[in-house]
Amino acid sequence: MASPTEIFNQILAIIKRLTLTQQIVAAGIIVLLLGGLFSLVFMGGKQNNSVLFSGLTPEDASAVVTKLKEQNVPYQLAEGGTVILVPSGQVYDMRLSMAGQGLPRGGGVGFELFDKSSLGTTDFVQRLNYQRAIQGELARTIRQFSQVKDARVHIATPKESVFIEDTKPPSASVSLTMVGREKLAGNEIQAIVNLVASAIAGLSSENITVVDTAGHLLYRKEGDEDSLLSATQLEYQMKIEKTLRLKVQSMLEEVVGFDRASARVTADIDFSQEEMTEENYDPDGQVIRSEQLLTEQDGGGESAGGIPGVKGQLATFTEAGGEGGGAAGLRRNNVVRNYEITRTTRRVQGASGGVKRLSVAVMVDGTYDQVEGKDGEMTRTYVPRSPEEIAWFMKMTKNAIGYDEERGDQVEVVSMPFHISSIVEPKPDKMEKWSALIEKVAMPLILLIVAGTFLLFIVKPVVRLISEQKFLSEAEGPVGELAGGAVMDEEEDLSLKPRAMTDKERIYKLAQSDPERAADLVRRWLREET
Repeated sequence: MASPTEIFNQILAIIKRLTLTQQIVAAGIIVLLLGGLFSLVFMGGKQNNSVLFSGLTPEDASAVVTKLKEQNVPYQLAEGGTVILVPSGQVYDMRLSMAGQGLPRGGGVGFELFDKSSLGTTDFVQRLNYQRAIQGELARTIRQFSQVKDARVHIATPKESVFIEDTKPPSASVSLTMVGREKLAGNEIQAIVNLVASAIAGLSSENITVVDTAGHLLYRKEGDEDSLLSATQLEYQMKIEKTLRLKVQSMLEEVVGFDRASARVTADIDFSQEEMTEENYDPDGQVIRSEQLLTEQDGGGESAGGIPGVKGQLATFTEAGGEGGGAAGLRRNNVVRNYEITRTTRRVQGASGGVKRLSVAVMVDGTYDQVEGKDGEMTRTYVPRSPEEIAWFMKMTKNAIGYDEERGDQVEVVSMPFHISSIVEPKPDKMEKWSALIEKVAMPLILLIVAGTFLLFIVKPVVRLISEQKFLSEAEGPVGELAGGAVMDEEEDLSLKPRAMTDKERIYKLAQSDPERAADLVRRWLREET
């Protein structure tokens, strides 16, 4: 086996035999190859981190980082310390480990405050810690709303009194930090109020105030069902207006271009409810409901006789000719019939939320012509829309909103120049569609090119030089033997001639099998002789 010194000397000899151009190309390829290998090692050794937790409060971020340091887990902080990244292979293990330790807590303190309690804690401190824990747990729960970035809850608990008339109810206030320009709907605010009221004994929703950090009062003591209904009605009205506006604006933008049409809709909604009871009677539809028949008959008698007393006197009084003689009997029939008339009762309750009137205002940008000025510069000149186009736009707008003239709907369409700076045509990124492909295949392609270039310009010349050395060693043997044969005796001369011819034939055969190498060998011999 060759020693390192011999290998180094062979490499130097090979380099010396290369031309200047080949040496420069070889040096460049070696540098490129080393750079590619270094990049591959650097990129391969770089850790691929993933998000462990995001949206952390400073308290939670500090606690998580402390636990990661204790476990010797590498981490990175991003977005101002609210996001913690760890190696991708350890994300789920770390999440389970942190969950076992109660992290993240969501900011503030909760019932974990009682995990470490001392025997010497006073009753006042216990009540104070309980209030802090309730406030922290409520704040964590409120933060679960997607629109809420942070929340703080303050509870005011009055001192208990032995007299009922001196007892005061507790109160609470909630401060919300919203995410960007997000807003809470009326029912979501009411849900927060009910959540706080249900978590504290004796607290009613009338004693809760909800505000945001922008100074807006979201809920006050007068917030009852009527105010909640008003908020719901306002939300319903805004939803109708937004839906109609998007219909009109998206339709016009398909004709005039993106962001070159603007629409505003005002809807007058009728939230009143009507209840009507109607009764109809059919006089022709009579039926007998009940019937009562009474028949009375009174027979004749003597005028001087009869029953003494009042009955006798009344009976005598009713006779037509009662002068001591017999009279005819009295008969009376009394019929009472009750009729039922057909009656129809209808109760109608009208639904609320109907549209009473719509008002729509539409602005459409005109067209712009390129006009060459006196100084030769091209300027844009505004050209308003034609009356025919305005009429078409108005017709399309009316059809989109369900225009009703009897309802008193109004639609106005005008052509006005939009602010030029608001018309920004996005520049297409030529490399955007290729970026993903380049990221995936760039490094393998570079390595493939480097490897191919290395094989073509380094390995192939080296193999070629080694083959030439072998060829030289094989060719010098027969030539040396031919030169040595000249000094032999004449007796041996005859015996050497056939052998010399055989060696020559061998040299010729080698030259015929690889003429290019033979030519290089001859040129090298000529250079050595000169």
